[in-house]
Amino acid sequence: MAVVSDDDPFIQIGELAAAVGLTVRTLHHYDAIGLLVPAQRSHSGRRLYAPDDVRRLYRIVALRRLGLGLAEIEALLDASPDLAQAVRGHLEQVEHQLELARRLRVTLTRILELLESGHDPGRDEFIDAIGVMIMSESYYTAEQQEQLAERRRALGDEGMAAAERDWAELIEAVRAEKAAGTDPSDPRMLELAGRWRALIEQFTGGDEGIRQSLAQMYREQGVQTASRGTVDPELMEYVGKALSRLA
Repeated sequence: MAVVSDDDPFIQIGELAAAVGLTVRTLHHYDAIGLLVPAQRSHSGRRLYAPDDVRRLYRIVALRRLGLGLAEIEALLDASPDLAQAVRGHLEQVEHQLELARRLRVTLTRILELLESGHDPGRDEFIDAIGVMIMSESYYTAEQQEQLAERRRALGDEGMAAAERDWAELIEAVRAEKAAGTDPSDPRMLELAGRWRALIEQFTGGDEGIRQSLAQMYREQGVQTASRGTVDPELMEYVGKALSRLA
């Protein structure tokens, strides 16, 4: 590693940390594990970061926001050094987040207008707000989000409305069987469980990664929140027993 004087045009570790909002300790750690090794050091031993180092740090931070571990990030950086591709993917993610923010703004504005006019917002307004907030937490990778968006485009407005009706009817049918005390292994419930699984497959497109992301969202957010208030934990447990009995 070359040694340069303190007045060379490289950014020092403290300046870089302050500029981007990271801690010096984090940058030390990245250096120690070989993820971001500064190009040079000063005579006094201070880490000095070149423009290429800052570009690499940008990619590290962008990939961390997607939920990747440091080992996964290092492998990706080494396998694909294309900065334009990284920025393109990041831009797509930002545009997706902006669209979610726009949708949330519209929903919150509608709720506030109702409240200020003395009206009580309906359940659907709050369900919409909850749904957008959950999507904003990005349980799905940028690639998975694009796959889901493509599926929505393929279905179109009519197809999406039909899928929502199918879910609503199915949930009510399952709720009715639960209220009637139907055993989860009863043929009626197995038929409903098969339809439940088919609708999940329609949503995920059979993609295992999307299915796992969906399952993670339900685990971390809870059934009530993740389903936008349409399914409670007891109902999910009930249909889960039927699903477990399917071949």
